[in-house]
Amino acid sequence: AEPRPRPRKQEQEPASEEITEVAPGVIRMQLPIWMPGLGHVNTYGLLDDRGLAVVDPGLPGPRPWAALRQRLVAAGFEPRHVHTVVVTHSHVDHFGGVRGVVDEADVVSGKVKVIAPEGFMQAAIEENVFSGNAMSRRTQYSYAVLLPRDPHGHADQSIGKNVASGNVGLIAPNRLVVKDFEEITLDGVKMVFQNAPDTEAPVEMNTWFPQFKAFWAAENVTGTIHNIYTLRGAAVRNAINWSKQINVALWKFGQEAEVMFASHSWPRWGND
Repeated sequence: AEPRPRPRKQEQEPASEEITEVAPGVIRMQLPIWMPGLGHVNTYGLLDDRGLAVVDPGLPGPRPWAALRQRLVAAGFEPRHVHTVVVTHSHVDHFGGVRGVVDEADVVSGKVKVIAPEGFMQAAIEENVFSGNAMSRRTQYSYAVLLPRDPHGHADQSIGKNVASGNVGLIAPNRLVVKDFEEITLDGVKMVFQNAPDTEAPVEMNTWFPQFKAFWAAENVTGTIHNIYTLRGAAVRNAINWSKQINVALWKFGQEAEVMFASHSWPRWGND
């Protein structure tokens, strides 16, 4: 097997790879920090015979996706149309770029699947619409995004380099994950979704890819600092339930997993 990129200290050594294959056909996609793009979210793509399934489309819209498509081709992957979008949870930085990735008419007609955990629309609207203006202002202060980008101003925000700016979109999912564990197969790629509500977000789900022994931890298990209470004003997290859902994931998938990847930190390879 080819050597994998080693884990990095995120602030001291920012990511340079824009396209990383963490498992066969599972692609980590990120734009350089100097380009307006997906911000601090790692977006993943699943390449299959029909095209591309996107996990967490990030922020904000069409331009970053056009750039990412070019980089996929440059990295040796054929250009693919997006047939599925998986949204792991109800925070805007994970779904707000969806309209730059797929057309709502295709979702309504069923041509494109948007998969999300049960209760997604209610949680997304409560936090990002009802409380959106206040939270946006508080985000500017808590992440210091208005300071100059230098060692004495804005250097980082712990879980990534910066929040992307741009138009925020929302498309209602046409496939909800409602059970504690639910299996969906896309073109031979099996995904086992673990519903983990009331954890890092009011609704959230992890995903296990048994063929690749790969575990997608959403934002529930990351290698960076995390919050129980966020200064921007998101719902206070249920720390006990959050820890229990991590234990469930360890019990269910931890014996087999060989790679874990997540929303806001580097992939980690090897079961230990």
